[in-house]
Amino acid sequence: MAVLSRIRFVEDLFVRMAWVIENVVDAETEFPRASYPKTIIWLVLDGTRTIEVNGNLREVRAGDIVVIPPQTPRIVLASDASASPFHYYTVGCDIKIGSLNFVELYNLPLIARIEDTSAFQELTRLTAKLLEQSLDVIKSLHALDQPQLIISKVNTDETVALLAVNASFNVWVARFFDMMRGYMPDKAQEIDPRISRLCNYMQMNLEKKLALPDLAAYLFISESHLRLLFRKTMGISPSEYLRQLRLQRAKDLLVNTTYSLSEIAELSGFQTLNRFSRMFKSNESIPATEYRKRYYGIAQG
Repeated sequence: MAVLSRIRFVEDLFVRMAWVIENVVDAETEFPRASYPKTIIWLVLDGTRTIEVNGNLREVRAGDIVVIPPQTPRIVLASDASASPFHYYTVGCDIKIGSLNFVELYNLPLIARIEDTSAFQELTRLTAKLLEQSLDVIKSLHALDQPQLIISKVNTDETVALLAVNASFNVWVARFFDMMRGYMPDKAQEIDPRISRLCNYMQMNLEKKLALPDLAAYLFISESHLRLLFRKTMGISPSEYLRQLRLQRAKDLLVNTTYSLSEIAELSGFQTLNRFSRMFKSNESIPATEYRKRYYGIAQG
């Protein structure tokens, strides 16, 4: 008898793919500063580029795996015109344990050089298969040339096809982390269970007004104790973590729904459109309207 529900990890794990793309980008093309609500994983097949992440410049080349956590600002700099095109797969996904991001819990590096070429090639083949499966489903939904179409209903055949894509992605994730095992610690970062529970509570109640006294009361501890405990565990204050969650949800809603900005402000917990607009522009350096115009219906990465 195998009862996996007794393993907390199995109960808490959440895995979902948002997009998979094969990109071939000219050397002179520059990607402007952007941060996305998903974990972004690159498999670099050919070419060399310099990326700026959190103010640090790093070179990326063929055979590299790049892992960019959610809400992490990045810029891809242009190369010399004589350089070869930059060819890579990008996978956008959610991989979480509860409400906490898997790649941050396991402290995955931004760039990993994969020395085992056969393992890298195998993951490349799995990615190509995942892309092919996903395109077949999108074609069946008559949505291939309609990137801004929101599909709210699927039939039984389409449901089965989407489940097959999800199963393939789970295989991909298992192979990816197996390949990255040498870069991972023996176990995930220890998270105080009270903070884990609070993070999940915030994630599930973003549309509500969550002030520090409310969060402290939820855990039955003082505000000062919460500040200390949260910063010690997460490295940032509760209010900053909450702000990041709200922005992450807002960006998801901006590019994946037709909600108005006022509705998005309310659903993300910013309370007013004015506050949402100010906070978004301050964080992203562009207005929410421009962010939607730039990325709506377009897979990012």
